[in-house]
Amino acid sequence: MTKEIKENNEEMKFKYFRPMGKLALIFFLGFTLYIFMSTMILIFLTESSRDVKVPELVGKRYIEVSNSLIRKGFQPNIKFEEVYDLEDGIILSQHPDSGEVVGEGSNLRLVVSRSKFYIDVPNLTGAQLPIAINKLKNLHYQDKTVSISTGVISYVPSDKTAENVVIAQSPRGGEKVSPDMKVNLLVSSGSEKKDDKRMPSVVDQSIDLCYDLLLSKGLKIKEEIVNTSDKSKSGIVFSQSIAPNSKIADGATVNIKVYWYSMKEHPYSAYETVDFTIPSGSGSGHYEALVEDNSSKRVRFSEDLKDGSKIRFIFNRTGNAKITISKDKKNIRVMSINANDF
Repeated sequence: MTKEIKENNEEMKFKYFRPMGKLALIFFLGFTLYIFMSTMILIFLTESSRDVKVPELVGKRYIEVSNSLIRKGFQPNIKFEEVYDLEDGIILSQHPDSGEVVGEGSNLRLVVSRSKFYIDVPNLTGAQLPIAINKLKNLHYQDKTVSISTGVISYVPSDKTAENVVIAQSPRGGEKVSPDMKVNLLVSSGSEKKDDKRMPSVVDQSIDLCYDLLLSKGLKIKEEIVNTSDKSKSGIVFSQSIAPNSKIADGATVNIKVYWYSMKEHPYSAYETVDFTIPSGSGSGHYEALVEDNSSKRVRFSEDLKDGSKIRFIFNRTGNAKITISKDKKNIRVMSINANDF
């Protein structure tokens, strides 16, 4: 009898502890998984950020370095300081100092100049366009060289003023302006007589300065871009299919060859190329490319094309540029090229 009772007690213990063992195993596995996940989350949240070296910024224009700073992971915090002897946008001081290594996403405190001085606009009327632009780039304030940007350059026919010569300007010569002001220029495209249109000489000229002049002559422009290893030649026209001073008819096509120096980086000012294939189904029409940057807004491609055709041209970019491709004045594509170099 005692033996049977003992066996029954053993069986009851087994039946009782068997489910308890399963619960313990489940609890152990769950607790282990919890510890593992907590550890991984803690490691992830406390993982150190990428270290970056603070660049030398004092003396540079903020607009020229802002894109690079953001791209490198800095958070610029700007404070302006009124100055009378510097142009707008110059970085006066920085913290942390250059050369320090900080974590990605760190704040970068910058003191930037806000100019309170004014420049006398030079009188550009009667000057050749390249000379006028050079004057705007090399102005003097006290002992410093400063510049005013060129705004819109418009061409109009003139029987009295030779082609590529400035007829008028806004603001006018002698006016006082701040350095951020742009000067718009009205430039002669030469005689308006239809039977005496002459081909200007554009060889050795910048494509940006001669493109509008060629359009004003009623010419259709075909650009051929040729790579060069000489950076100083980038954007320079070195060949034209119509000889200088030749008579030209409305709608004539001139083929020009332009040098281009290819760069991996995009400095603040440089010549860029645009390559765009018109999507299938877009149809035939008049296609244009409008470029807008920190310098001005201007047409840099204009041609009758059909879908599948390629649009390729070169232009000078100042700062960030937006390129709008349109067909019959309706926008079909917007692209951008941003400066990313100190």
